[in-house]
Amino acid sequence: MIEFRLIGNVDVRADGRIVPPQRPQQNAVLTALLVDAGRPVPLGTLIDRVWDGEAPDHAGRVVQIHISRIRRQLREAGPADVRLTRLRGGYQVDVDPERVDLHRFDLLLGQARDPDCPDRRRLHVLRQAMGLWRGDPLGGIPGGWAEQVRQSWRQQHLDAVVAWAYAELRAGDPASVIRPLTALAARHPLMESLTTVLMRALAATGRTAEALDVYGRARAVLADELGTDPGPAARAAYYEVLRGADLTPAPAQLPRDAARFTGRAPELRRLDALTAHGPVAISGMPGVGKTALAVHWAHRAAHRFPDGQLYADLRGFSPSASALDPADAARGMLRALGVNQARIPADPLPLYRSRLAGRRVLLILDNARNAEQVRPLLPGGRTTTVLVTSRDQLIGLAVTDDAHLLPLDVLTEAEARDFLTARLGARLEPALADHVIARCGRLPLALGIVAARAAVRHSLADVREELDLGGLGPFDGGDAAACVRTAFTASYRALSTPAAHLFRLLGHVPGPDVDAAATAGLAGVEPDRARALLTELARINLLTEHRPGRYRLHTLLRAYATQLGR
Repeated sequence: MIEFRLIGNVDVRADGRIVPPQRPQQNAVLTALLVDAGRPVPLGTLIDRVWDGEAPDHAGRVVQIHISRIRRQLREAGPADVRLTRLRGGYQVDVDPERVDLHRFDLLLGQARDPDCPDRRRLHVLRQAMGLWRGDPLGGIPGGWAEQVRQSWRQQHLDAVVAWAYAELRAGDPASVIRPLTALAARHPLMESLTTVLMRALAATGRTAEALDVYGRARAVLADELGTDPGPAARAAYYEVLRGADLTPAPAQLPRDAARFTGRAPELRRLDALTAHGPVAISGMPGVGKTALAVHWAHRAAHRFPDGQLYADLRGFSPSASALDPADAARGMLRALGVNQARIPADPLPLYRSRLAGRRVLLILDNARNAEQVRPLLPGGRTTTVLVTSRDQLIGLAVTDDAHLLPLDVLTEAEARDFLTARLGARLEPALADHVIARCGRLPLALGIVAARAAVRHSLADVREELDLGGLGPFDGGDAAACVRTAFTASYRALSTPAAHLFRLLGHVPGPDVDAAATAGLAGVEPDRARALLTELARINLLTEHRPGRYRLHTLLRAYATQLGR
């Protein structure tokens, strides 16, 4: 009985013994026919396969000679159960597919893919298929066509290996697949299905740490080569391994994203660019949307942080609670990272930094009081991306910690209009909208409160009448999180007594802005002292230095300062 082996080096066997190889071109002709056994191969196709586009003028005659020699070889090797026939325009070799290892391999895979195939039967046929694989198909056959065939069958082999490995796992023999999977995963690091089944096999044999290392290496390669993270199947296996190791999945602590977030396209692009190069500190006046911007960007970029997203409200300017101690913030994040409360030391900061080392985590430190509160929470490595929000400008972080500063201003006119349109839709009259936007000073918090009140009343015109009366009454949504006055008060209480006094006085100053000389006369202090007080107000964004040495109040801050002054 004659058998043909195309997986690995091509050879012919008769009753178990190797038939002496013939000339390389004769071998190539036989291989080109056997790959399509049972189907006609046109002469032109046969010539292209053998000579790879560089056939001699008499190639057809050479093929006839090789066909004659192959027939003689097959007759001498065994019974005439292999037929090589001349058809119109080509040739065809007829042989039982079971006698050609490449086709037998394909038949076995087809049986294994049958959803009705019992698990024991599937494992049996997949083991047979694995036994046929001696190396890359068509070994020793040169040319582009042979390489294309090899590429195709390599992928089929890898898919078959994954199916076989899962069958072994289901049969309770994960140890048998680890060595071949490890070798293949090293050669094909971008093939996530190999990574996934290898992780599961390692975990099933108790080698949890190695399983996690496999995931980490695969993730690094994907990031470097393709700029992506592992897909859902690999991530699911990773989390299952973590749970099996009595650890927690990657934390996902991001607050809810605003469903109708609008605008801020330039700032989002800057965050995309800046976060790759160190901590980023977003600062701005109360109610300008610092947290909303940070959270929205974080949801868009969450896929970049497979080890999780941590969030801490540092309560730096909270109207109802004291600022959070950095050590307490670290304890909360350690618990989110899976550290048992009983194992958190008195000084948690070193352990906190150790747990973040080497991990691709997004850390949002929201509502920071100042740089001193943030600095202890900055990780030692550069794999964790840190995003800080604060009413303080956090200049100290830029000086000592290489942070990038992103000042956030009020919305543009177009953004403010889009903001209202997203909330009020067809009920928004353009002229009325422009008037309301001006009254709100394009401040997102104020616009959100007005839009919500207009939605309840079904009329923006009614709210406009209240706005025209002046003051901050129309900007009270009924709770601390939706009240402009409450937001301003939290910043006002952070001022020194002289700066608070100056702030109240500024509410009564006519004109669009002031400088240090005018402030010195207003407050009855020396110019240097006036500059220091103006700097204090500007540092926590209760004033804006819109030009060097010239400071102005936002329209609603002016109304607040006026009320305080009275």
